[in-house]
Amino acid sequence: MDKVLLLDGDNCTGCKICELVCSMNNHGEYNPAKSYIKVLKNTDLDVNLPVLVGKCFKSLPACGKCVEFCPTKCLKFAALKEAALIRKRNKIGTIPVPVLNET
Repeated sequence: MDKVLLLDGDNCTGCKICELVCSMNNHGEYNPAKSYIKVLKNTDLDVNLPVLVGKCFKSLPACGKCVEFCPTKCLKFAALKEAALIRKRNKIGTIPVPVLNET
């Protein structure tokens, strides 16, 4: 994988448009259960966290529709080197999106 999906957690509203766009692009239907990106909500901390399912990167390059249609622009793909530099500069804020390995 030569790119990383970055999340600006302060801007994610939890709208789940990324889930709908992903499922439509990859499966031809608006069905969040078939999406390769899931938005998890921590209600105690009031935080939204988009998480990628490993299937997203199995057919690289990833389509990037989640990034393209995000209304708050909280998602972006970055090269590994750029992502490492961003992560090194930030203590809190923009982070790599976790990837779940589903079987």
